[in-house]
Amino acid sequence: MTGALSLGAVDRFLLTVYFGAITAIGVTTRRAVHTTGDFFLAGRSMPAWITGLAFISANLGALEIIGGAANGAQYGAAAVHFYWLGAIPAMVLPAS
Repeated sequence: MTGALSLGAVDRFLLTVYFGAITAIGVTTRRAVHTTGDFFLAGRSMPAWITGLAFISANLGALEIIGGAANGAQYGAAAVHFYWLGAIPAMVLPAS
């Protein structure tokens, strides 16, 4: 097989440590999170506008901006509708 990816012992170790750490963080935080408000607002320790800014800034990365421009250049205005169809419900539904 040409181009097959082979993982060495160090790669497997790092992947195992990474997934173990992510699982441990999830199990630990699951004990403190009981509602969606706890999840989105960090147990009400942060105001909603900070979490809103974090959500918007996560959607303003280079990949989204350049990818959106490329989609618009390739497909025209129809590409914008695909973004809004997914983004608007994602912003409105968790807030309700």
